[in-house]
Amino acid sequence: MSSNIILNQSNITNKNNNRLQYEFPSMVDFKIGSEIALSHLNVFYSWFNISVQNNNNFFQYSWWDDSGVLVPYDVLIPDGYYSLNTLHEFFQSIMIKNSHFLKTASGSHIYFIELLTNSTYYSVEIRLSSLQNELNINGENYNITTSSEIWKAGSWLPPSTYQTPQILIPIHNNFGALIGFNGGFPIYQDTTNDQLIMQQYSFLNDYVPQMEPSSSFIITCNLVNNVFARPSNVLNAFTVPNNVSFGDLITPINDIIYSKINPGQYKTIDLVIYDQDFRELKIMDSTMLLTLSIRNN
Repeated sequence: MSSNIILNQSNITNKNNNRLQYEFPSMVDFKIGSEIALSHLNVFYSWFNISVQNNNNFFQYSWWDDSGVLVPYDVLIPDGYYSLNTLHEFFQSIMIKNSHFLKTASGSHIYFIELLTNSTYYSVEIRLSSLQNELNINGENYNITTSSEIWKAGSWLPPSTYQTPQILIPIHNNFGALIGFNGGFPIYQDTTNDQLIMQQYSFLNDYVPQMEPSSSFIITCNLVNNVFARPSNVLNAFTVPNNVSFGDLITPINDIIYSKINPGQYKTIDLVIYDQDFRELKIMDSTMLLTLSIRNN
């Protein structure tokens, strides 16, 4: 016969909402053969895919300064949940802030660095467009420092011959893994042989991007003694279902799997929720419900 214990947001003990504690009314003595299982779980998918904690919130790009020399600019991404499209939109906002774009008479912005989804190749695509002071667009020549039809924003100076800006993938963090590019070197195009024409250049990711760095989670419990697991206190593990999007409710329990309780006397049950790499999840929504089933021998 089993007994059920329910934990909810009132049992949360830290600001990351990933540690819960249940206090027994009195000390409980668990004998050899006692077992515990997680029989029900409701938690909202509310942990960020880009954050300081994930160490994937920073990269750089190179743009021309007011003397026409490429210099690096930092991109610091606020903690949040981003798709590739929203990441691209945020990057555009940084380039607008830095005045690193061209503007047309109709008010449209022209960008020369883009982060795109290439559905044909199931890839992340970095697209770079070459730029010089004199642009030829659809057969028309424009001097972007003097033209009233297409002009540059800001005080930067374009190069005298076609050149592409650069994306700088850091080697010291996980941003490259996020979009699937190897870090430690700039992404750009040598336009030596294309100095007379404006060109676009595309670069596809080096490996499968990991836009969901925390796609599964692991729950540990201080009562559990699983001699076959490392660590030995793992209670259960789950993968976020494919049909669940950020903000959706996760209810992953299908089969109830009991784990042995380490014999002894206990005053509390302590649970911790990690991702698949045993990094503590920073769960934004504290609304959750967990049901533990205990069989005390």
